[in-house]
Amino acid sequence: MAALPGPVAVPAVAVPFPPAPVPVRQPLPPNPYIEAIQPACHSAYDQCLQAEQAAGGDSQFLMHARCLGYLIREAPDDEARCHVSEEILLCNGNPKSLNLLAKFYIEHLFRLFRQNKGRTPGASHHPSRPSFEEERFFFSSTVDSAPKDHTAAKKAALRRDNYRCMVSGDADLNSLTNMTDDERAALNFTGVFESSETNFCHIFPPSTNWDLKPEDIGHPKTHYSGNVWGIVNCFGGINVLDELTGDMAHRLSNGLTMSVALHGYFDRLALWFEEVPNNPHTYRVRTLLPNLRGLSQLGPHPVVTFTTTTNLELPDPKYLRLHAAVCRVAHMSSAAKYLDLYDRELEERKALARDGSSAELLSTQLRRALLTRVGA
Repeated sequence: MAALPGPVAVPAVAVPFPPAPVPVRQPLPPNPYIEAIQPACHSAYDQCLQAEQAAGGDSQFLMHARCLGYLIREAPDDEARCHVSEEILLCNGNPKSLNLLAKFYIEHLFRLFRQNKGRTPGASHHPSRPSFEEERFFFSSTVDSAPKDHTAAKKAALRRDNYRCMVSGDADLNSLTNMTDDERAALNFTGVFESSETNFCHIFPPSTNWDLKPEDIGHPKTHYSGNVWGIVNCFGGINVLDELTGDMAHRLSNGLTMSVALHGYFDRLALWFEEVPNNPHTYRVRTLLPNLRGLSQLGPHPVVTFTTTTNLELPDPKYLRLHAAVCRVAHMSSAAKYLDLYDRELEERKALARDGSSAELLSTQLRRALLTRVGA
């Protein structure tokens, strides 16, 4: 078996200067848009600045104003920026309308990428102990280039990624355990190296089974999914119905082999990838926790390049680009902290409050339930 160079988890390009600090909660910067050149963006961003000022000490109103402002600034392209700006302008500066628009983005776009809502991400392999034959199944030269389920996707991704985490370079523990000595040598698993459990980490979630039912008028899942994919199409330029509906959610362009620990941070919007210009499939690894195991050995400003010697597709840059934009907006607006607090309250609260104060919490939970339960 020939050696298969996989993803490189080391600096692959000369980085002339360190990237900007990882974004955290902060006020909106001054309006960067020139009214004569970008009138819609200028006016919409100005409304966000006014809403931020009017919010005073109300943390939720501040979050909503900053969320909309940063959605304009962090939009993946000018078309998306104009779309967000036009939606803001339709609110005519009405605080209630602006708050509802911000909530809409948080509950439909941010929640979409904030997968595995529990504190510990679920494993992507079968919950029972795999047999020897099933383990050997993963270490195989025969893979499906268009996987239709999670198991096939993980198997194909391991083959594409040289049986390593694409970020840390850790060997996949299950594959490693079931390799012969010759197979380990062929894959350059020699000397001292790290190993860990890995998952196939989806960028867009597959658990929702996003098949829409347009013929079912009023079907709640169709309504909710239509809203989500409408935002994804307008803000990310991604036609979900053509690229990711149904079994296509398991395509290899929609996932990475990643250690279980790093996968958990990715799904909680705490780890993302920012493209290095003019370097295909090369990314700065961004996180709020730079000392994470699997990242600290890559230096203070880790850069990774995703490569493969197979004909299997690599993670799609536009999917990672949208995920990165959502992460940045979530942290700069403090929406990420808001989602953390809500999820923690949901975990800890055993019953609804008698005074009705749980109404919004219940409403949020019901909206989230549509993502995973209704019509699945």
